[in-house]
Amino acid sequence: MKRGSEDLDRLDRHFKKWYRKRMTEITKTDVTRWHHALESQGLAFLTIKRSYDVLQGMLNMAVEERFIDQNPIKGVRLRKPVAQDDHGVDIIKPRRALTKEEVSGLFRGLERYTQDRKDMRRRSREKKSNRHLPDWDQVTYVDYVVPAILVIYYAGFRPGDVYGLRWENVNLDLGTITKVIEKTAHHSTKPSSFPMSDRLVDVLQVWWQENGCPKTGYVFPSQRTGRRLSAGALGRRPWPLIKKLGGLDPDLDLYTLRHNFASQLILSGADLMTVMKLMGHRDIATTIEHYGHLTAEHLRLALYALDPE
Repeated sequence: MKRGSEDLDRLDRHFKKWYRKRMTEITKTDVTRWHHALESQGLAFLTIKRSYDVLQGMLNMAVEERFIDQNPIKGVRLRKPVAQDDHGVDIIKPRRALTKEEVSGLFRGLERYTQDRKDMRRRSREKKSNRHLPDWDQVTYVDYVVPAILVIYYAGFRPGDVYGLRWENVNLDLGTITKVIEKTAHHSTKPSSFPMSDRLVDVLQVWWQENGCPKTGYVFPSQRTGRRLSAGALGRRPWPLIKKLGGLDPDLDLYTLRHNFASQLILSGADLMTVMKLMGHRDIATTIEHYGHLTAEHLRLALYALDPE
């Protein structure tokens, strides 16, 4: 009885606003917004999850008792925070824009990575046995690392979608990339079209020309096998080295470049629906969950326009 009373109290405390809904009207978007609201209040993930488990249990019981035909949010899971401390209190790694210093450090690291590789190749070619190696002094990109990272930075792509990018997906004349987003491919195999910025078009144009203007195949194939890059091709070795060369925080995640893309869009005034499409999210709930807090920050900054000069 005590457990049942606690569960009812938890439902009353965390889901009272939903009492006006029919059980069948509860959606994934409702869950996402509810989760985001409680996170904003500082509640730990485990606390939120316990309440959500009670809700799921109630809906499953309603199905068993034939009050409803099916649980409307069956299979909808809460996203875990990036990290937790030892006491179960969430330490959420924010999805944010890079600072100006971090952007400078990123491009400094990319430039130094390229220059170091060129210097190494030059020294290698000085040896008679290595004179057959290609001269890298006149190329812009010595390997896939820099242009692949720039695709993440300028297009907001997930690393997996960069690894799977093919020249058949890229239209340099129209400035678009059209491909199936791999993370949601199990839901839909319909390709999505993404516009490229002029800078990204320039990056891929140069990379295309320096690789013989291919019409098909992976944009960034493995240099060893010619097949798709492995999952850790960027993160395992190149990214830590670039962070070191650029003076960036060793803990800066490569995925932050994708978050920076979305964050900069929002802070520049883009609406969440536009961000959803450019990020390749399956629904607006995901965009709200990850970046909704930035819209409030953008609006708050807009208020500074009212301040006297």
